[in-house]
Amino acid sequence: MNAPTRENDPTELDRFKRDIDLVDYAERQGYQVKKEGKRGDWHQLVKDGEVLIVTRKDDHQVYLNTGDDRDKGSVIDFAKTRGNHGHGLNLGQVRQQLREYLNDGPAPSRIYAAPVDVSRLSALPVGDPDHERQQQEDRKTRLIAEVLGVNKELTDRTYLHGRGITESTIDSPAFQGRIFTAQQNEHKNTAFPLYNEQGLASVEQKNEHYKSLLPLPKNGIWVSHPTQGKDTPVERVVVSESAIDSLSHYQLKHEKDPKNTIYIATSGTPTEAQVALIQRVIDKQEPKEIVLANDRDAGGRQFNMNYMNELHPARPLIPVADQEAYKEASRPVEWHATSDKYHTALKVSYHHDSAENGAAQVQQLTDRVVKMNGIGEAGPTIELEVQRSTERETVLRLSVARADTAQLEVISQELYRQREQLRPEQERGQEAFIRVDYPQAKDWNRDLELTAQGMNAEQIRAQAVLDEQQRAAEREQRRQEQQQRQAQSEAQQERQEDEKRFTQAVMGTAVADAGSPDDSRPFRSYRSEQEAAEHTAQFVHAKDAGLVLLKEYINDNPPPTGRKVDEAEQEELRGRARYAAPTAVINIPTGSSAEEKTATWKIDEVTASTTGRAEAWKEILDNSGYSMRTSEVRSTIDEQGIRRAEFDMTYRNDQPDIAIIHAIVTNTNSRAEAGNEKYAGVSIAESESDRAARQAAAEAAAIQSHNRDRSQDVAEKPTHSDNAAARLGAQGSEKQVIIKVDEPATTAGERGQAEAVKAAITSSGAKAGEIQSTTDAEGIRHSEMKVSYRTDQPEIGKISQTLDAVANQKGSQVIEHSSDRAERKDISRGQEITLKRTRTAEITR
Repeated sequence: MNAPTRENDPTELDRFKRDIDLVDYAERQGYQVKKEGKRGDWHQLVKDGEVLIVTRKDDHQVYLNTGDDRDKGSVIDFAKTRGNHGHGLNLGQVRQQLREYLNDGPAPSRIYAAPVDVSRLSALPVGDPDHERQQQEDRKTRLIAEVLGVNKELTDRTYLHGRGITESTIDSPAFQGRIFTAQQNEHKNTAFPLYNEQGLASVEQKNEHYKSLLPLPKNGIWVSHPTQGKDTPVERVVVSESAIDSLSHYQLKHEKDPKNTIYIATSGTPTEAQVALIQRVIDKQEPKEIVLANDRDAGGRQFNMNYMNELHPARPLIPVADQEAYKEASRPVEWHATSDKYHTALKVSYHHDSAENGAAQVQQLTDRVVKMNGIGEAGPTIELEVQRSTERETVLRLSVARADTAQLEVISQELYRQREQLRPEQERGQEAFIRVDYPQAKDWNRDLELTAQGMNAEQIRAQAVLDEQQRAAEREQRRQEQQQRQAQSEAQQERQEDEKRFTQAVMGTAVADAGSPDDSRPFRSYRSEQEAAEHTAQFVHAKDAGLVLLKEYINDNPPPTGRKVDEAEQEELRGRARYAAPTAVINIPTGSSAEEKTATWKIDEVTASTTGRAEAWKEILDNSGYSMRTSEVRSTIDEQGIRRAEFDMTYRNDQPDIAIIHAIVTNTNSRAEAGNEKYAGVSIAESESDRAARQAAAEAAAIQSHNRDRSQDVAEKPTHSDNAAARLGAQGSEKQVIIKVDEPATTAGERGQAEAVKAAITSSGAKAGEIQSTTDAEGIRHSEMKVSYRTDQPEIGKISQTLDAVANQKGSQVIEHSSDRAERKDISRGQEITLKRTRTAEITR
């Protein structure tokens, strides 16, 4: 049970921070979790375009608004800025709201500390830091032990050999006890331990296409022994991004310049703690030279700029009260480099005695930037902005495109020399204390690889240019792929809806409103399951080939509407068109429909020295199951090495699948003309007369739904009695319908909605098959039954009314061909008219 809370209890705010899950609280305010870390150590929240990052700081969670760096803090700040529908809350209102959250919160009941006297707050411990430190230490020990095991040994050198590291380098005294084999299950990785002043801090594992750093604070560095052995005076420290680069630098350089050297690696981007640790190594070893051996890219240059500002010659210890501390040299000028995806920025801070001195220093830097901008052929590339200026400090910001980061590095080197000149003479260090040593290629391991191939320095530089061009091409490809994925993601919902509609068209099932005679949606049903399965297979095969079939053709090429007629006349015109003589219905001046037509497919390869594209398209057509036939492929190769192939496709307009063939030809050409990548270099050539004849035949094909206005085919308007006589006098045919019913699952022996529907159908005079049912995981029963009837049954009117009633019933679907539905309604209506006339005649008689 929670202790009672006093108004304005000063410990209450700390409890809010510790006990409230900021992510859960934000979700209750309408935010959604978009992303989260694999270990749950951070969450990305979004709402109305706002993006927040939630992480943990000490014993509570904090957030940061990525679009406003001033909007950050704990759950207290979150509630203050976003409460009261975004208008904000005062502290008292925040307390009240967070109390209500804890009272209703999803977490188990929490035990809060009892209220304490304000006068004792300064002596009240927030937590047990020793216990927390011990927990962190135990976790670190467990993680490291899982990787390295009890015996830390290098038993597998396969990865190192694969990176070009020789046995003599691995066995050098400098690297003994600094490389191990991590054995986890059947996997063996090469492990590089990271150390700090307390000992082993973390472990980085590497293997072919694998790299992993333990989920621990990155406050350690990989550091070798001195190359001349332990406890020997160190002359040089080499700093690089990875242990592999350190080993490569040693193998390439040390024999030529065998100074006693310590190698340090940061396992990627150096953290503030790692930079401080490198400085403490310098303080202890007192080297004469620091060599920055980072990658030759924007990231490596950024690291070098910051190292030049942060690293100094060994600092002396001076007494401070009862302790000792390192004596820091003055910093008349400081800088720090940052970068994003496209730009690199350098923040420069001048510390001066007067505004005049500051202005002179700024002018000196401005003149240097103007000079550098004047050298480039493309115009100014460095942008300079004075952000703040006071009597004692002036702050500037320089920025360049990421590709031009080297220009800011030149300025950093000049700032480094300028700082030494501005310092008092007793604080100045040797001018060449920090030196930058770049590889010829991107990194030192690539230099080692190319050197092993027998390349000299000039050849390595040339290969480095090719490597960079390849990386740029890969970056551009990834960018395009990302844009394509984004476009696909934005269109995902629309594609899913199209897929659903396509599936319905393929299976020949569509749910119609049986009470709406003017429903004009296209339908297709099948007389048997075998027919549906065979036709479905044809559609699926062609769809996989990227061909758009009949359904898209109908949507893309709607039939002409003709003149407007009223609803009754429209219904009668459809009926008249159905039962009129064939010669009156179809009047197409196409010549003999049995005549064989030819369309030539022309397919070019998209790149030189490739083949097989035309054969692939031909195979798709040959295996589609449709009636067209293809000839052998003919091809030539042009001067650019592009293969240009073609083959003939023959077909006949009297075939039942002519509408699908027409859709394949029409949509292939249209998508090629629209620039669809899949159809690049594809075209189908034919005469205009053949195309027009095929289109006319496709429009009249039986596969098209009977929903277009055929008023132009009718010689004269029939009467109801004529239609009724035609239908009642004609020989009847058997029709098939599928009825589907969805309802909550029934218990054994219980009669459900499906059984009631079957009983109603049977009593109307139609035949109903057995009910086939399945129940899904959500407890919904899905039932299906086959229904058949004949159009010449005396009960056709009752059957039609029953089917309409079932179709209008919630949870029930009546699946039938639109022409069958219209026919039974016409016959039913004709029966009613005939019956009324008979009754009227009897009365008048």
